[in-house]
Amino acid sequence: MRILVSGATGFIGRALLTHLAALGHEPMALKRGGPDGAPADLAGIDAWTGWPAGIEAVVHLGALNPARSDPASRDDAALMAANANGTKALARRASAEGVRRFVFASTNLVHAAAETPIDENAPLRPQNAYAASKLAGETGLAQALAGTATRATILRLPPVYGPGGRGGVAALLKLARSPLPLPFAGHAARRSFLSLRNGVDALTVAATSPEAEGTFLVSDGAPWSVGDIVAFARRVEGRPARLVAPPTGLLRLAARASGQQATFDRLYGSFVMDDRRFRTATGWTPPQSVEAGLRETMEGLKDA
Repeated sequence: MRILVSGATGFIGRALLTHLAALGHEPMALKRGGPDGAPADLAGIDAWTGWPAGIEAVVHLGALNPARSDPASRDDAALMAANANGTKALARRASAEGVRRFVFASTNLVHAAAETPIDENAPLRPQNAYAASKLAGETGLAQALAGTATRATILRLPPVYGPGGRGGVAALLKLARSPLPLPFAGHAARRSFLSLRNGVDALTVAATSPEAEGTFLVSDGAPWSVGDIVAFARRVEGRPARLVAPPTGLLRLAARASGQQATFDRLYGSFVMDDRRFRTATGWTPPQSVEAGLRETMEGLKDA
């Protein structure tokens, strides 16, 4: 298949291009800017004359996703322009070009935080401005493709980790290098993650499988806690886990008082995905174990 990938220079995009090519597909990067590229603002892609011929699927990974500490992460207008309006315009153009499948990489953060596993029917309550813009992108995508022959697949991804990643899992693995005891023992909070290898495999299935139409949650499978990850990393390096039980009640109060509730929830709150719908619909199983994914990520951090 000839597959157009937006966000192809990003963490997931680079790996996806390699994976698609290895499977015999013909991936093409949607280059933006410059004299021959698509417009930097995808809202103007309807007028672009360089759309490549024969595209059978689009995988839309391109997004504005600033670090949570960046003031831009709270710029609702910019996030909506990039992640909602841009998505709708790209889907509209893909449909006009006769593309059969449009895959949109959304986020599990469109769902409200919960202490029990959630599925695709769980309440939609975006946890931050980025997630709100992604949910608006899902809505715009549906509007753009309504009544057309282009079928949509939305994958609501949890945090993706792997070699070269700079997200929370990578930060946690770096923290695990410390010899200090860490306050992650004695609590049952679990979270879903997705390794880079599993992520690109799921995206490939979404683009190529006729059964993949719809909205799906995707994950590695069994959730891990922050403490599990730290203990695993230290065990791989031949060191004791050195985890201590935190005073979670006091920490919760301190987090609320200091406006850091979101940080507390990321460390001590559960957020587990039930991704059986995707697995049942497509027959997908993650090709990589969590242990193997974490080891690969640790290897990538050695020179960081």
